[in-house]
Amino acid sequence: MMSTGKTSLLLLSSLIFGFCNAQVGNQTITKESIDKKISLNKNSSKNPREDLYLFLKINKDSKSINYKEGIVASAKKLMILYHSTGDDEKSIEYSQELEKQAKEINDNESVSTALIQRATDFSSLGLSDESYKELQNAKYYVNKITDANKKHYHMSLVYQGLAAGYYVPKKANQDTVLSYFNKSLEEVKQISDDKNNIKQTEEKYDMISYLYMNLGMYYAMMHQPKRLDLAEEYLQNSLSTLNNRKFTEIKANKIPILNYLGNFYSEQNKNTEAIDYARQVIKLEKTQKSPAARVSAYATLANSYEAMKNKDSTIKYMSLYTNLSDSLAHITKISTDKAIKKISSKQDKVHKDNELKIIIISCIFFLLLVVSGWFFWKRNQNKIHKKYKIVIENIKNEAKEREVKTDVDLLPEMENKITESGMKISQDTTSSLLFKLSKFEKSERYLKKDISLPSLAGSLNTNTRYLSELIKQHRGKNFNNYINGLRIQYISNKLYADPIFREYKISYLAEFCGFSSREVFAVIFKKETGVTPSYFISQLKKENLEKEIV
Repeated sequence: MMSTGKTSLLLLSSLIFGFCNAQVGNQTITKESIDKKISLNKNSSKNPREDLYLFLKINKDSKSINYKEGIVASAKKLMILYHSTGDDEKSIEYSQELEKQAKEINDNESVSTALIQRATDFSSLGLSDESYKELQNAKYYVNKITDANKKHYHMSLVYQGLAAGYYVPKKANQDTVLSYFNKSLEEVKQISDDKNNIKQTEEKYDMISYLYMNLGMYYAMMHQPKRLDLAEEYLQNSLSTLNNRKFTEIKANKIPILNYLGNFYSEQNKNTEAIDYARQVIKLEKTQKSPAARVSAYATLANSYEAMKNKDSTIKYMSLYTNLSDSLAHITKISTDKAIKKISSKQDKVHKDNELKIIIISCIFFLLLVVSGWFFWKRNQNKIHKKYKIVIENIKNEAKEREVKTDVDLLPEMENKITESGMKISQDTTSSLLFKLSKFEKSERYLKKDISLPSLAGSLNTNTRYLSELIKQHRGKNFNNYINGLRIQYISNKLYADPIFREYKISYLAEFCGFSSREVFAVIFKKETGVTPSYFISQLKKENLEKEIV
């Protein structure tokens, strides 16, 4: 058995050894070592998760030795990384840390960066008023920046934030919107080209490209009247500016402008060009990882292939678009709810010391993605919601008509006429067949998966040629589109009238109304109604909830 003296000696030795080891470990964390890590990793790698891990470690090490410059640099990088991955809550958290630490060391440039980034976060969450407050606060700190080039750059960010993040969502007078975009352009063009400061020079041309892109999309979507000629000129100038940058050490992010060009040409029915730009986005996104950009590209591909009547590709990209957009919508809702709760819980402190204001960007890479995504999302949401309202109005009108219609009303007034194919169908035959067809439409037999033109013709005591011509002439569709239209009309009515149907999976709804797969159902539903099944259901749920609250 070991003596008490030996035990004490061993214990003392262990403590001394442990203490020395701790000191050796701490000596590896110095200001110089942190600065070296930041310098080596100042540009983003191809792996955002790897960047996050590195800068979280740098942030932790900086805090362990209370190195404020290290905390500022790492917090700046982290807020941008989190924002780029869609985690606005974390982005806001690090912007607040950046603002606090930057104020302590009188770093006005970093304070303005934090405020501008936070304004962008608020704008992407639809909180335009909060975004406006942060941008106004940022102006104060931008005016305190002594370096003329940096001052021009940050003021340019403020003006573009006001244009795209506040006045556009508020649907301000278009002269006001354009004046702020032009103010932003004037500021950034005053930055001098400097081959000894590649980052500054490339940020200048990235910003010019971004502003050209925004002006192009504004003329294409919101300006009244639309100026498609100016829109295309600005969009192509945006891409050209990135392609002709004077230096290439910092890689340009072309995803936003490529997405815009794809969408623009798709709208003009120039589908070959649209597909080319969208495919470039998909290729670049594999290394830069931007789910929002991928959703936009999928939408362009689905719409373009649909216009070209390429069924297989339409189904493929519609399925990819639907699945990813549903997932992103869910994530965005959670993020927005958390951000609103955090803002509410800190309102008292904000009013007392005027310290918790929020952020925007120092790196144009992420600014491009956010605002470009907002433009695309906002325009499509408005278009889709109008189509949704039309579907609901049609359902209501059909319900009213069914209440007053009798079988006699189903008898059409006809006269003998020759069809487009040269087939002559008598008035009596046409009248009889249309009456039977109306009965069929009320019977719900079209929900059967095995329904076909021959089987329907047999049940109506006619031949396939007569029936096909009749449907074409009086329903304006071929047989397959006619049946699919009835099925979509049926399931739309069910979803509108019976809330329980809104809880079923899309795959079940597809099978319920006679479709062979979820993907085909989603494509046909969008083609018939203009909206996806998931959007239609979510809007019905939302309206039902609003009624319950009232």
